[in-house]
Amino acid sequence: MNLLLFHVAHAAQLLLLALFGHAPVRIDRGLATRFGDPGDTLAGGRLACTGQKIGPTDLVCAHRTLPCGTVLVVENLRNRNLALCQVADRGPFGALLPSGEWAIKRTANDPGQWRGIVDLGPAVANALDFNGREKVRLYYERPKRRKR
Repeated sequence: MNLLLFHVAHAAQLLLLALFGHAPVRIDRGLATRFGDPGDTLAGGRLACTGQKIGPTDLVCAHRTLPCGTVLVVENLRNRNLALCQVADRGPFGALLPSGEWAIKRTANDPGQWRGIVDLGPAVANALDFNGREKVRLYYERPKRRKR
């Protein structure tokens, strides 16, 4: 419970910093998809960051570039619902090819255009009253650069 309280406090801080235009807070906008439901053959394995299987109440998401453990506040732009999640996997990798076919795209050089910026675990998607593929806004603290 203390960890949840910590994440909620962090989320509130992020939203306040974003509201007042504080520089370290990043805001991204794009499409989100859902992953990790029972029977999801593309996300049925272990989470990349933890090695654990996704649980029905885990507030997790998949992001291609943000460091594992990054806390995101996700806003569903359709209904303005907010949810909190933590990056625990990589993705989304679904891409639309010029032919209209669907493919997996793991790097920027692979063909096609990525279909989303974040994949949401079932608990996060349910909290957002998510309908499968929606426009979202992500709030998060800009990752610190590693020293060389």
